[in-house]
Amino acid sequence: MVKKTKETPKTGRALTKEPPSYLKGIARNMWRRIVPLLLDNPIVNQQDKTLVEDFCVNYQLMRDAYIHVQENGQVSAVYHTTVSPVDGKVVAKDFVGYKRNPSTQIIDAASTKLKQVGAELGLSPKSRAELLQLGDDDSGGDIEEQIKEFM
Repeated sequence: MVKKTKETPKTGRALTKEPPSYLKGIARNMWRRIVPLLLDNPIVNQQDKTLVEDFCVNYQLMRDAYIHVQENGQVSAVYHTTVSPVDGKVVAKDFVGYKRNPSTQIIDAASTKLKQVGAELGLSPKSRAELLQLGDDDSGGDIEEQIKEFM
């Protein structure tokens, strides 16, 4: 049996609910969570597949990095070890400060990307309000009603 996709007259074929085979784990689950929401948005369609993939992948990056930070902390102590040139034994181990866990930078970058892509897909309150405004400008109350029902 062939699955039918929802057609939208102005924008073409809708996204498929089934994630691409190359998305795994958390990214795959995120696809399954957001695509049904996006299918109700008449503006988002198959052409936005790359944006949806980007959103899902960055969500997985953020979650994986967060797990790493939970396990290893936000910072780690850094020591300078002095070794004897004569016998190779450690003579001193001096504390020199802390080093930031690189996963915190991944969380920052992925969070920023999620916010940007989410807004482009209409996943933030502000972007939904802007879509409602577009509906008013086009005098297409139908779009406004669909977005209100979506929210």
